[in-house]
Amino acid sequence: MHQPSNYKHVTRTSKKKRETEESPARFAQNLLKSLLITFAAGAVLTVAGSLVAYFSADPNVLILPLSLVAAALTALIGGFAAARINGSAAMLSGLINGTAMMAIMILASLFFKHDTSGYSAIVSLLLHAAFLLLSAIGGLLGQKRAKPRRRKR
Repeated sequence: MHQPSNYKHVTRTSKKKRETEESPARFAQNLLKSLLITFAAGAVLTVAGSLVAYFSADPNVLILPLSLVAAALTALIGGFAAARINGSAAMLSGLINGTAMMAIMILASLFFKHDTSGYSAIVSLLLHAAFLLLSAIGGLLGQKRAKPRRRKR
């Protein structure tokens, strides 16, 4: 006689499904990966901006605008990378990456002389909010698009 199994509630999942399951550890790993890409892009953009300012007639005039452009592009690239790496919740991934990036930048700024940007606290807050928005937009741009279905002829 065949006895009933006590494991009827256990279902088999495919290997592909197990690999794509969302878990907090996987999300943290993806966040770290996207932050590394974000800061690598920021370093490249900062060096490029520095070289442009260095070879100009008056570098002091270009330092602030080039650094703002580098920070904005870094936020956009970071959001894009976070959405591509996570694959789901693109805008949320970009926003979380932008928040982590801003938190790290604010913590790093505590080690340097205050008021080096020359902006008031309100303008600085608005710039940080704009960078968060750019990171979320980068997440939307990095969202994987569903392939359109082909019509049968």
